[in-house]
Amino acid sequence: MSIEELQYPLHPEIERVSQRLFREGHYQKAVIDAYARVIEEVKTKSGLALAGDSLMNFALSCDRQTPMILFNSLQTEAEREEQRGLTFLFRGIVELQKSKAASNRLFNERARAHEHLTLASLLMRLLEIATVDRLP
Repeated sequence: MSIEELQYPLHPEIERVSQRLFREGHYQKAVIDAYARVIEEVKTKSGLALAGDSLMNFALSCDRQTPMILFNSLQTEAEREEQRGLTFLFRGIVELQKSKAASNRLFNERARAHEHLTLASLLMRLLEIATVDRLP
């Protein structure tokens, strides 16, 4: 099977918030809403009343703390590197969402917007399989 033949169904929540907008050609709004939904899910899962980088750092970062949302057991350096890498992806969507006013060119093409929606979908799926360890 070639890459062109792959069909990737978006996460149901990303479809819910972005499908109509994407279909109608509102690519930037579709992506921004998808990223907002991912950020909302991090907030919900962690129970933190934070936003932006602070939310992602407290909820996901394994540097100098045990994160509230874990993608693995953090027992090896490779696992800690994986957690860090995923934290950077989540922090990246926070920054991309903030850039919406500054740079429409990142989201104004159908294929590029679809790639952003695919990233949001992947992050939602990762949150589904993550372990959540809320503070008491």
